[in-house]
Amino acid sequence: MPSVYAVAVLTPLGQRVEDSALGGVRSSDLFGSDTALNVISVPVILLLVVVIAAVAFARRRLAVGLAAGVVVLASASTSTVLKDLAVRPQIAGSTTPNSFPSGHATIAMAALFAVLMVTPRRFRSIVLVIGAAYAVFVANQTVVYGWHRVSDIVGACAVALFWLGIVRAVGPRVDRGARGDRDGRRGPRRVVTAVLLVATGVVAAVGVAAVVVAVSRGSAGDHEAMLVAGRMASSASVLLTVTAVWLADGMHHVARTTDTSGIPAPV
Repeated sequence: MPSVYAVAVLTPLGQRVEDSALGGVRSSDLFGSDTALNVISVPVILLLVVVIAAVAFARRRLAVGLAAGVVVLASASTSTVLKDLAVRPQIAGSTTPNSFPSGHATIAMAALFAVLMVTPRRFRSIVLVIGAAYAVFVANQTVVYGWHRVSDIVGACAVALFWLGIVRAVGPRVDRGARGDRDGRRGPRRVVTAVLLVATGVVAAVGVAAVVVAVSRGSAGDHEAMLVAGRMASSASVLLTVTAVWLADGMHHVARTTDTSGIPAPV
């Protein structure tokens, strides 16, 4: 995250590239709003934490629920603090205020990770698909309305990923073949993995094509294409983060149990 901030925010080139995408925002959309973005608020965050704790309590995973709540609250707090501490020097002719990182994208990502932590393994595939789609939509809309730049979304993903890593490293174990989670199937998880990888590849390809179009048009018509590229880059950062967590965190593996002889047995 520091490297992204240093390159995109603290250098003239980085600011010009990101501001070129903002130049493609329609005046009618500038700093507008959308239901998906309005949903994210302090009361909703607190309600989400309560629901997560309730689900965890019902599944007798209260420690996991508390850890999931930490992911949401700590991520949101970190994003708020960073936004106040970070500066955006006026070194490229831009007078827009600092927006690094995106609080909306941070909460969307942290909420997805937290919900996955308390969700039974057999339901994680569908929860991840829905949550990832929402996070991508939020990232897209913040760029469309000129609320945030690409680096803001990347920073948001980093913040949520950081706290998930901390909680998973020092917190309670999350459904490693334990009670009620041995009925997952390989098929859905493999499909989700394939969907994530294909979606990331398609989004990246569209983004690259948009950059090529922007360069070929020259200064007269590059802003609209750069906005598309910015939206795709934001979406790709979300998808890459979700895919990395889905694969590296073991959420896609079939749980296994151990019989009395100590030999792992498939479930």
